[in-house]
Amino acid sequence: MKKVTIKDVALKTGLSVSSISRVFNNYSDISADTIKKVTLAAKELGYTPNSAAKQLSSKRKKIIALILNEINVTRGVAMPLEILGGVVDNLDRTDYEFVFYATNSEKQTQKSLRQFCNEKDITGLIIQGLRISDPYYQELETFDLPTVAIDLDIQNERIGTVSTDNVSATFEMTQLLKQSGNKRIIFLNGTKTATVAQARERGYRKAVQNAQVYDANFSESEAYKWAINYSNENGFAQIDAIFAASDLMAIGVIKAFRTLHLDQKIAIVGFDDITLASYVTPSLTTIRQDIGKISEYAVKDLIRQIEKNEINHRFVPYQIIERESAKIKI
Repeated sequence: MKKVTIKDVALKTGLSVSSISRVFNNYSDISADTIKKVTLAAKELGYTPNSAAKQLSSKRKKIIALILNEINVTRGVAMPLEILGGVVDNLDRTDYEFVFYATNSEKQTQKSLRQFCNEKDITGLIIQGLRISDPYYQELETFDLPTVAIDLDIQNERIGTVSTDNVSATFEMTQLLKQSGNKRIIFLNGTKTATVAQARERGYRKAVQNAQVYDANFSESEAYKWAINYSNENGFAQIDAIFAASDLMAIGVIKAFRTLHLDQKIAIVGFDDITLASYVTPSLTTIRQDIGKISEYAVKDLIRQIEKNEINHRFVPYQIIERESAKIKI
């Protein structure tokens, strides 16, 4: 049996497809006679509006989009999925519809963020994972669609932000390492194009006089190679602690230290408290981010921005978790 479509209803009533769509989407400017005519024709034909037909007219919908950049879900590292799940859970309690898009630097060069949002009829936007060099990051500097950026330092007062206070967190952890007797601390950072990396390095530098900073691209394997190379070139005899800007890098260093027979001799701390942090040997002392709260505030703040033009910039509390890799005085 041929499936009845919105075009069949249009043919039967003599109205346009867009007019039929406006009836099904409850537009207020449709006459009672037209509504009755379309409803009767749809009943006779056995037509039921589907989501695709309704989306022909999305102006009455309130759509919130989550855009995540360069998703890379490594084992035990589920922050993108936690944010996705948290946003979905919080939006389920509202009248807003939710859509999710993944992007990368190449896609961003093909279509501007404004053009993308216009084409998708997006009402408000939550965005995470952009690097400073990304086109969307640069566009956000002058963007005016309701937006909340997660873990991004956007110089635009019209963009809401929510994140962990990365500067304070790394400063506090570094101070705790020092108070626990670790004088010479290396900071192993991710990449200079990430705003979280810049913030975490600032916190470390605030706490030390003689900073030693190296990069490992937030990668376990690159951190492992860095530790091996550093040992060959300099040795770790003069180093008391390694503070890695992500747990993955800290785990890479722990694995290298086992190879080098340095495990348990140098304190190692990380950042994020990923699932693997409590299972690696030695278990990892780290900074726990509250991704659930970050997601919750991103949704709430975006809705306030849409409905009340209220723009918030907030930090979500973090927690320092002491485990076996570093004994610190919390």
